[in-house]
Amino acid sequence: MQQDRVHTAERADFFGLRGLRLKIAMVVLTVLPSFLLFGYNNGSMGPITNLESFAKQFPRIDVVTTKGEEKSYNALILGIVVACYNLGCISGALSTIAYGNVFGRLRSIGIGLVLSLIGLAVETSSYSLGQLIVGRLLVGGSIGILSASIPVWQTECATTKHRGAFVIMEGIFISAGITFPNWISFGTFPALHGSTQWRVTMVLPAVLAICALPFLFWMPESPRWLMLKGRVNDARNVIAAIMDKPQDHENVSAEVAHIQSQLELTTGNVKSFFTRRPERPLHRALIAFAAQSMTQWNGCSAMISYTGIVFADLGFEGTQGHLLGAGFTTTFTVAAILPLFLVDRVGRRKLFLVAAFGVCVSMAVLAGTAGRSEYAPVALTFMFLYAVSYAIGFLGLPFLYASEIAPIRLRVPISAISVTGQWLGQFVVGQITPPGLTNLGSRYWIIWAVFNASFIPIIYFFFPETNGRSLEDIDELFESSGTLNVVSNARKWNSSWQAEDVQSANQHKGSSMTEIEEA
Repeated sequence: MQQDRVHTAERADFFGLRGLRLKIAMVVLTVLPSFLLFGYNNGSMGPITNLESFAKQFPRIDVVTTKGEEKSYNALILGIVVACYNLGCISGALSTIAYGNVFGRLRSIGIGLVLSLIGLAVETSSYSLGQLIVGRLLVGGSIGILSASIPVWQTECATTKHRGAFVIMEGIFISAGITFPNWISFGTFPALHGSTQWRVTMVLPAVLAICALPFLFWMPESPRWLMLKGRVNDARNVIAAIMDKPQDHENVSAEVAHIQSQLELTTGNVKSFFTRRPERPLHRALIAFAAQSMTQWNGCSAMISYTGIVFADLGFEGTQGHLLGAGFTTTFTVAAILPLFLVDRVGRRKLFLVAAFGVCVSMAVLAGTAGRSEYAPVALTFMFLYAVSYAIGFLGLPFLYASEIAPIRLRVPISAISVTGQWLGQFVVGQITPPGLTNLGSRYWIIWAVFNASFIPIIYFFFPETNGRSLEDIDELFESSGTLNVVSNARKWNSSWQAEDVQSANQHKGSSMTEIEEA
């Protein structure tokens, strides 16, 4: 009777949800709107900058009605304005190093959502270029905070068996968010007039932040952060709710003990990156940084931002070009569903390798076919193959992987450093792509084919498999390995773990049969 009352009391937390229903609520009420917000703001400036109403409001970045040297100069200023978003993202991500472990995961997410509302208000109400720049910086800062905080929260709350699928959903939401501005502009621009066209497009994502904010008060905090702060009972309550078991269940107690033992073994702060330590923080930070940097140094920003130019060179302009562009970005979203079913079955490394190979081949073919209308079917095929390949391994997977390989005390700093690699890459690629396409034409895509070819050996030799193991097991892997043998050790560990799992399953089956016979 007492146990029933305890179990009923536990159900009162987190909307009264537990287990799978609680995880779904976490994704739908927090992760979904936050990463739609992320994707939306990544793609919102593309459709807007070609509007005459936008050019009229900000003549210094008018590339619609100007020509010649004036257009070139304005394009340079426009590039800087657009890039301010990426600089804001870098600043926002790095800021979490200062307060991520102090305030906790949920409060950090809340800071990002509130800042996004402020930034969107400033951006949408802009009547001067300076105000627009400030708005872009603030919005970028908010997205940087969210991109560094949410993957850590999800990873630390997830159970080992379904951690990959639980976190990799972020890729679906990001790509869906990127497609929204394209479809919204396609459907609303003809019906709206003047500055309303671009102001409506800018302000719409505020709805996402407003929807996500209230639910944070009822979401479970990361049990690992709670234990980091000595709040063991609160952590036990969260773990029990996520597992959908009583607090005194042996699995809950084992998880608490496992986390506690690893906390006692690990120490450190940001200074730890520059000292030799058993948990190898610098090694792990570099892997996380590389994983996130690959999301941009495979040419993604160049491909998404300048699809209009590529389609125009192939003979598709006007409505045809707009539809192809929207269809291209939508392909990322549809294809991002594939790793949801594969990541916990085939593992992280294989998805990374398949994605790098597919993107490399696509870029190589585009280098020989883009800009030549007679090869339009081939170029289009490989553009969409690029989208599928990218979605398989470079959308949500880097967020998951970077959070998995980081030790608990340094998970926030490593997550922040890793996403900085993404935003820095997006900034640089955004700056070099316009002159690259102008001077090299379709040969520009060769650069990205070479980059992607180089990713394959990096992933193969330096990215250990993390599938199927707890975050604390991954800590033990790095503590017992060197830079050059962590991948081979992971293979050995996986083989021994699989053997243990089979033995455990057989023992459980045997004990069950014995109980049946005795009964």
